[in-house]
Amino acid sequence: MQMKNIFYCFLISILAFNLEAQTVEGIITYNRKTDYISIMSKLPHISQEDVDRMSLTWGNFNSEGSDYDLFFKGNKTLYQRAEAKVASDYSWKPNKFILMRDYASNEQEDLIETLGKVYHIKEELPKTKWKILNEIKEVAGFLCMKAETRNELKGQTIHAWFTDAIAFSGGPEGYGGLPGMILEIDINNGDAIIFASEVKLEEPEVKLPYPKKLKGKKIEQSALDAIVKKYIDETIEGKKNPYWRVRY
Repeated sequence: MQMKNIFYCFLISILAFNLEAQTVEGIITYNRKTDYISIMSKLPHISQEDVDRMSLTWGNFNSEGSDYDLFFKGNKTLYQRAEAKVASDYSWKPNKFILMRDYASNEQEDLIETLGKVYHIKEELPKTKWKILNEIKEVAGFLCMKAETRNELKGQTIHAWFTDAIAFSGGPEGYGGLPGMILEIDINNGDAIIFASEVKLEEPEVKLPYPKKLKGKKIEQSALDAIVKKYIDETIEGKKNPYWRVRY
């Protein structure tokens, strides 16, 4: 009964959420962990023998995850790999992945490196269809509610945990559109989890570290999706795992 009362109080606060009153700013560090063995085990063309072999070889690959920073201020966000993590933990240059959002103008501008090329996307923000569920939990010290959507391109169910305690309709990995900041994303029940490990609110003079130059092939999101979909289909047809090269 107590949990139900907490849920209804949380729901009421969400209904009262006012996006026009976005005054918070800060930096949230997220850790992204991808379970490649779990992903492989769900691909119908991959045998259990191959899964077991890959588990022995790559079972601990990226077990500590990768850190990303979300800078937010006003109605804008910038999400990128945490510079300190890149400098200290990587002997190779990670793929470029910078996602910029302007919720006032409803615009996205991204630099995404995939399949050996860097792409530059600048267009209207897509609308994500969320279903808010009746589950709550704590993430990084904040009470969060669960929401669900689908990524049809990759056949994924996405669960987001968001809090109205941070009055900002953004989140990691380009997700947003919920009545509060997303602090955790769960892709396909644990195949990939992106969770807030540190939340710094009202940091003095938060600046979004925009790139000095936006170098990349200009492309629409739909066209990039088509390139990725073709690669996934061809790789699966060749009985291999496409997610070694394509972000899951």
